Amino acid sequence: MNERDDLSKFHALEPEKQERIINAAMTEFLHGFKKASTDNVVREAGISKGLLFHYFGTKERLYNFLIDYAIDTVKAEYLDLVNINQPDILDSIWQSSLLKKDLSVRFPSIFDFLTNTYIHEQNSGTISAHLERFNKMSADIIAQIYAHADTSLFRDDVDKTMAMNIIAWAVSGYAHAKVVTSGENPGASARENYDLYLEEVQTLLGVLRRVFYKPLSK
Repeated sequence: MNERDDLSKFHALEPEKQERIINAAMTEFLHGFKKASTDNVVREAGISKGLLFHYFGTKERLYNFLIDYAIDTVKAEYLDLVNINQPDILDSIWQSSLLKKDLSVRFPSIFDFLTNTYIHEQNSGTISAHLERFNKMSADIIAQIYAHADTSLFRDDVDKTMAMNIIAWAVSGYAHAKVVTSGENPGASARENYDLYLEEVQTLLGVLRRVFYKPLSK
């Protein structure tokens, strides 16, 4: 039996109580696993420490559950909405950016938790199973965006594969740079400044379009 299968007691709770525990735990883990205190989680969630460990067993299992829950929510609410039939890669990336903003508004705790946790995991110096899951999710998003790419939109004198790779590197590298310089709570900072981020992404996509795409027919 794996950890996902052994959470029946938690899943038997009423949804409101589940959400209260999840939000309290995600807030506490914003600054990393080591700094998180289960005492703070139970105080914010309004439950006893005994009940928390009755549901999850250990602090590490609670942390693992939160990552699984957050990634599964993103996949259901974000990845599945990306238009896989969109032939223009840059239009798909723009749509993806707008969907990410929508996710940050509807699920702020998840957005902040995933953003901060990714940075903590990346700075740990090891390739953890969690970091592999984050990287796979990012790769899945890129693969879905590129699934129906119309490379005939690119100029004839550019290498199509290289162009697609450069676009992916430019967008992901820019997003990463914005997050890692966002202070003590990168997730909240990114969420609060998302409109500015969208403006800059739109400018970046415009530059990439001018570099790699054929001129629009007049």
